[in-house]
Amino acid sequence: MPSVHRLLRARIPVRRYSQEMFAFRRGDIRPETVIACMPAMAICLAAGIAIGRPDFGLVAASGAFSVGFGAFQRFTAVRAAPMFFAMVGMTVAAWLGSFSGSYMPLMLLFAAVAGALCGGANAAGPAAWWITLQWAIAFFVADAYPSDMAGALGRAGLIFGGGVLQIALVTTGWALVGKSAIIREHDGTERWQDLFAVMGHRLTGGSDTARIAIGTALLAVLTTVMTKTATIPNGYWIPVTALIVLKPQSDKTVERAVFRICGTVAGAGIATLIAALLRPDEGMLAVLVVALAGVAYSMQRSGYAAFVASVTACVAFLVSLAGLPEVEVVKHRIVATVIGGLLALVAGICIEAWNRRSRGRAAPPPVSEN
Repeated sequence: MPSVHRLLRARIPVRRYSQEMFAFRRGDIRPETVIACMPAMAICLAAGIAIGRPDFGLVAASGAFSVGFGAFQRFTAVRAAPMFFAMVGMTVAAWLGSFSGSYMPLMLLFAAVAGALCGGANAAGPAAWWITLQWAIAFFVADAYPSDMAGALGRAGLIFGGGVLQIALVTTGWALVGKSAIIREHDGTERWQDLFAVMGHRLTGGSDTARIAIGTALLAVLTTVMTKTATIPNGYWIPVTALIVLKPQSDKTVERAVFRICGTVAGAGIATLIAALLRPDEGMLAVLVVALAGVAYSMQRSGYAAFVASVTACVAFLVSLAGLPEVEVVKHRIVATVIGGLLALVAGICIEAWNRRSRGRAAPPPVSEN
């Protein structure tokens, strides 16, 4: 298996990693969109605290937080399309995840579908991959909180409400600064039907895209079984990390794993330090979540580890609204990130070896010149 040997023995470009990991690119910030994405989270958290159910506010704010990242994506000529598709899929995924959480066969089936969608969506471009990733994240998080039909619908409704509020406020903010709902400049944007047609075409036969989809589905199932059979607090971060890290190119998987683990550790340190200095109550936690969400939105085009650090700190305080101490949350996230990142590396090695073997078999035999 030459690919395994090459990947394991390859020298990690330490200098390039150190330069890019926490790089800050001020020119890539979109301040009007960053500012527009923050009020929805504040409203969700404030409403939850006001009615004495901060956990409700947490779930709705998580929907708004994820959907907000779609404001920086580009999928078709409609500016809000990434947010809309993410919101709809997240709502369905949250319902399915919560409802199937107590039924292992059904849960594994949905986990495989979520993984396959993430793997196959790479063929349709980064925006399509991001959208399907949000669906998968919503599923795996909801899967950790199994409920009956009414509870599952309630969770899905909170995700939907946070997403709708985010879309409404962001599009209003765009209108106020004169941004059109339609992206007029030509940048190769296609119809969503065309993008998924490309993905479907590449998934047929023995293509690399089909193999990455199968590998990602198996990885999702494996990590789901692990989180359900092992006692790993907040274990849903394992499949989420694995799907985020695994990329079609093995070198990108290695880079993603290193950056994500380093960024998670840095974000955990930031959250721990802030918690130790401020000892926040519910109100202060909400303020910290909104502020760190703004930082996360601002860091998307900067170094990936810096972006991960800001997301980790934000999520640590967000989850703490459910009553779990911040220090415990960051410990759980570090452990889950390391496990998920390492499993994604192993999966990347196996998929690359599978690709090389399949290409070797498909190559035509050499033609004799005699």
